[in-house]
Amino acid sequence: MSGRQGEACNACSGTGLTGKTRHSVELDDKGHQVPVAHTFTSACSHCSGTGKVAG
Repeated sequence: MSGRQGEACNACSGTGLTGKTRHSVELDDKGHQVPVAHTFTSACSHCSGTGKVAG
């Protein structure tokens, strides 16, 4: 195995984190369906959160 640590992941710019959005439909206080977007940060799915990819 070489001593290289890899290159920065382009998908997350090397941070290991990416913003994601989950869309769903929820009920408001009157019982009507409304679209809702939940935004959150999680580990980058391209580099598995390492921030590095094999170079």
